[in-house]
Order: sequence, then C-alpha cells, then structure tokens
Amino acid sequence: MSDLYPVDSTELRQRGTRGIMSAAGGIGLLIVNSLLHLPLIGGIISGGLVIVGLSALFSKSKTDKIAGGVALIAGAAGLSTVLKSIPVLGAIAGFSSFVIGAGAVALLGIGGWNIFKFVKGLKSRA
Repeated sequence: MSDLYPVDSTELRQRGTRGIMSAAGGIGLLIVNSLLHLPLIGGIISGGLVIVGLSALFSKSKTDKIAGGVALIAGAAGLSTVLKSIPVLGAIAGFSSFVIGAGAVALLGIGGWNIFKFVKGLKSRA
C-alpha cells in the first residue's frame, strides 16, 4: 500500500546514492580481486587499501569508519593472497580470495536492490 504514495525526496536521493556507490564498490572489488593474483600490483593495491582503511577508521563520520573497515579487511585479505608463498598464508589465500569475491557480489546485490527501489520511487513521484 505504501507504493501508492510518493516517496520522500531525501529517501529517494539516499537510495540512488547507495545504489550507485554499492554497485561501484562491488565492481571495484571484482577488479581488485582479479589484480591480486599479480604479485607486484597486488601488493601495492593491498598495501594502499590497508593504509586507506586505517586512515578512515580515525574519521568522525560513521560511514567513513564503516568504509575504512571494509577497505582494511579487503587489504588484509589481499596481502594474505599476495604472500601465499608463506605456508600458513598459502592456506588462507584461497579463502581470502573467496571472501573478497563474495563481498563484491553482495555489494552488487545491495546496489541493484537500491537502484531498483530508486527507480520504483521515481515512478511513484511521477
């Protein structure tokens, strides 16, 4: 029944922004996951994600802290993939690659759902 009423414009903007950012994050994680298998590039990307994640954790914004935590976890998982020649990390490398891929698929799904709700909200406003 709530679909018959126009959606609030701030909620509509938030859904659109979340949808685009989540989809972009999912595509970015898929690209990072594919580049992690190249030792030099994967190490640089993983190290950069760890640094960005650590710096964002000290932000005052809750959204920045969450994004920083995701970047830190992705960077740490990437480093374990890059350093797979060490026996203990070799066992973790496949699992971490799976986790990054699953995170990318989850972000794409969340982005798709928010974009769907955004378009549906636009139609209710017309």
